[in-house]
Amino acid sequence: MFLPQKTSPRRPKRPAPPRQPWLALLARPMVIAMVIAMMIAMAIGVVIAAVASHAAAEEPKPLEKARAAESAFLRISKNPDGDLQSLDTSVVRYAPPRDRGPANTMTVDLVAAVHIGSKAYYENLDRRFRDYDCVLYELVAPEKSRVPKPGRKPAGMIGQAQTGLTSLLGLEFQLERIDYAAGNFVHADLSPGEFDEAMERRGESWWTMFGKLMRESVNQKNARSQEVSVGDLFGALFGNDRELRLRRIMAVQFTDMEVLTAAFSGEEGSTIITDRNAAAIDVMRRQIGKGRRKIAIFYGAAHMPDFDTRLRKDFGLEPVRTEWLEAWDLRDAKAR
Repeated sequence: MFLPQKTSPRRPKRPAPPRQPWLALLARPMVIAMVIAMMIAMAIGVVIAAVASHAAAEEPKPLEKARAAESAFLRISKNPDGDLQSLDTSVVRYAPPRDRGPANTMTVDLVAAVHIGSKAYYENLDRRFRDYDCVLYELVAPEKSRVPKPGRKPAGMIGQAQTGLTSLLGLEFQLERIDYAAGNFVHADLSPGEFDEAMERRGESWWTMFGKLMRESVNQKNARSQEVSVGDLFGALFGNDRELRLRRIMAVQFTDMEVLTAAFSGEEGSTIITDRNAAAIDVMRRQIGKGRRKIAIFYGAAHMPDFDTRLRKDFGLEPVRTEWLEAWDLRDAKAR
């Protein structure tokens, strides 16, 4: 989930711009603690998976429905020898069935995203976005909020953590590379107030969501056939090509983390997936009413199975094409 980011001004001599009202969300200790806890959870998840794969005697369990749905939007590519090649995200186009006739030309592309990726990945997305009538994007912020321009480094505790993670992996942060100021970009998410109201209505809190994430990570530790060994972890910390080794470990675990997050969109739903997706669909309806016919929904990969269900059920659309974009390069240097 994207939380609003406080950015540093380009010229230090000038006073910082006035604090946006929605930036108060970042000042809440609970939000800061939750984000830090999520990052710690990802690190713990890697260790849990490594220990489980080293000690477990049983074969990995078959992947369930959530994994099957997720595979349509996020994947790890391998060459014929089984070597990791890339972490990829999909662009899935939805359109009305052919029997409705050629007059109905509306298309909706689900553009799955990973929020940390290569510079080339985000440049590719930026070029593609120019061809849409509108791009609906995620960001928990009020309507008409000022989005940081590409290239400006985020400040504050959360920003520093994000910068540190991108440095460790040799990647880029999405909010720094995507041009959210483009004329066809349309905010399609909850405001901080709406987000809080939805959580209260569901009886959720940041800590209950964190607890659910941790429980699911333990339950799913055997869901993959390829796990991380203790040797892999030591190699990432002390071996050569540490960025590449760490990317490989994180890529394998990251796809699992997306599945775990997708669990929030189960039968009961959640604020973080279900309610935010509903808000995006409401915006899409308004854009259709304005005559927009070529639409993109640009959200994290974990949101896409729920969007898939909504497009099929509420709009009668069907997937007609899938393209895969390379987000992370996982190849050996000699193979590039």
